[in-house]
Amino acid sequence: MKRYILTIVLAAAALGATAVSSPASAQLPKLDTSPGKWSYSTRTEIPGIGSIPMSFEQCVTQKDIDEGRNLNAQKDAGMDCKYTNVRQTGNRYQFVATCSGKSMPEPMVMTYDMTATATQMDAKMTMTGGAAKEMGGKMNMSMSAKRLGGC
Repeated sequence: MKRYILTIVLAAAALGATAVSSPASAQLPKLDTSPGKWSYSTRTEIPGIGSIPMSFEQCVTQKDIDEGRNLNAQKDAGMDCKYTNVRQTGNRYQFVATCSGKSMPEPMVMTYDMTATATQMDAKMTMTGGAAKEMGGKMNMSMSAKRLGGC
């Protein structure tokens, strides 16, 4: 069960990091972020389990941003995501990601509300369906990221 929870937390965090560092598919607006080394901090709240913090760093190149390569990493991990309800107002981005995968009994639906600039990002995400349903409800995740400098 712990491994399954960690997989879901990592998938949600990867999606948030992806949104920051790539223009994604044609459905998502290109976020105004800069290439370089980024530091991410997340906190996932899971009903009945508690809070799971996680931090990681990622080097993002201009080529990564231009090609949206980070979303391809989700496909390599067996996840297929579709984006709907995409809205952009200034540096605020809102969208819904519906992701499915072999190990998920039903799709995960993640609702994002985030702000992004060239050097930092803050996001809130609520996940329902998939593993969240199996664990009794919805999961909430907050993420903040900051560009540290060059890679």
